[in-house]
Amino acid sequence: MTPAELSQMLLCDEYLIIDISPPGFTKLEPFIGGRSYTYRPKISQLRVKMNTQIHGTVSSWAAELVAEGEKAGAWERKDLSIISEGRLIGFAAQYSGITKVLDCAIFPRGRYWPTVVFEFGYCEPYEDLKEDVKLLLEGSAGKISKVVIIKIMPLTTGQKELQTGFVEIWHLIKGKATKDGDRKNLFPIPKSHKTQKLMMTLYDILRNQYNNRSNKSWKKDRVVALPFDPLRGYLKEATWRYLIQKNVIENDGDESPSSSEDENKETTSEDENEESTSEDSGGSG
Repeated sequence: MTPAELSQMLLCDEYLIIDISPPGFTKLEPFIGGRSYTYRPKISQLRVKMNTQIHGTVSSWAAELVAEGEKAGAWERKDLSIISEGRLIGFAAQYSGITKVLDCAIFPRGRYWPTVVFEFGYCEPYEDLKEDVKLLLEGSAGKISKVVIIKIMPLTTGQKELQTGFVEIWHLIKGKATKDGDRKNLFPIPKSHKTQKLMMTLYDILRNQYNNRSNKSWKKDRVVALPFDPLRGYLKEATWRYLIQKNVIENDGDESPSSSEDENKETTSEDENEESTSEDSGGSG
């Protein structure tokens, strides 16, 4: 495969699985551009996704977590970095040799490994997201505290608003990637949406930099909470821009619907802990 052929493929699809040898990957990696990807040399497989407007929302939500901690006095803003499309190598055991470019991650100052990783799936199937969770948690031997999956089911013909989506948090238990609590609905929006929060301890976020980066009055197990509603707002805005770029809707006046409507209008009476889709139906698009 030539760089031109790869570039053409990447323009056609938002999520691709490509068979490519390790020497071929080394040659072509510089041409992948601004995309998240995973390369597994043992099976000669590259999985790459285009970071669309919708994918970009994860960075905004991660920034909310850092801002919440700063506002509460847990840390200083300069001590945490939010990095999108950061390249990770150095995975251990069965994951050795894999290259992973992250969607978004939080890095405390002074660490090679991130502590919290956000992986976003739109066209990417849920099963592929789970494979990346295993890579990140097990392959880092627990150096990464949490991986947050945000899975949105792709819009179908005629749909102009997100219909189904959920959030899962994963961590490492006895050497195995394990889901931390229940799956939480994003869409349809549950009546309990105002109480939905992602909860992480100060130690989850800072790890071995706790003594260097934290406010000394904060204990390791004190919790920083990240509400879900801001993510819904970011997703609604991004979906509007995404549909304009896809020529599904017209850009009339350059004003999104959410600028004049309630961003998180309740659309269902289901409880927040009720799964929006079954475990095996994360979907692809």
